[in-house]
Amino acid sequence: PPILNAVRSKLGLSKHALIIPSDVHDYLVDEHILPQDKFVGACGGDILAQGHLNELVEMMVNGHEVSKKSKSVRKLKVGAALFFREHVVSIIKIPLANGACYFDLIDSLPSSRVGGMASRTRCKDRASFETLLRWYASSKFSDSQCEFIDANKWDDGMCDFDPRVFQSFVWTETQ
Repeated sequence: PPILNAVRSKLGLSKHALIIPSDVHDYLVDEHILPQDKFVGACGGDILAQGHLNELVEMMVNGHEVSKKSKSVRKLKVGAALFFREHVVSIIKIPLANGACYFDLIDSLPSSRVGGMASRTRCKDRASFETLLRWYASSKFSDSQCEFIDANKWDDGMCDFDPRVFQSFVWTETQ
């Protein structure tokens, strides 16, 4: 994709070099594709750990970081880029007039599970959204990665080598 080529070029990387999520994020901000005033926050860690995943879910639901004492923006659209297992998916919160909201997980990578096409999965409440995130993560692990997870507790210092590591950047529309 053109953006990834531009990021690699800016960083002086080869055509197929792996790019870390923060480099893509920085590029999008520098190029004014993502305005800084709409940035909610970043989170990450062990995607299977309730506490780590809950940070992402709370930012998606409320439109702000959990640690910030700001007014909830539940009625605004919120979007996130979820970086996991060398792939990126988009998450969108769609607020409804009745105060509820839907969450869509959009995976542009063609999958045999959906006939070789990209997919968009809609969750109609928070519980199903959390379940989808856990299913999505679990579906990406190989047998050897599952064995590693079963044998090793999460260690922040070893996250570069742990298959559970994720990172997400969250944005919202302006009030």
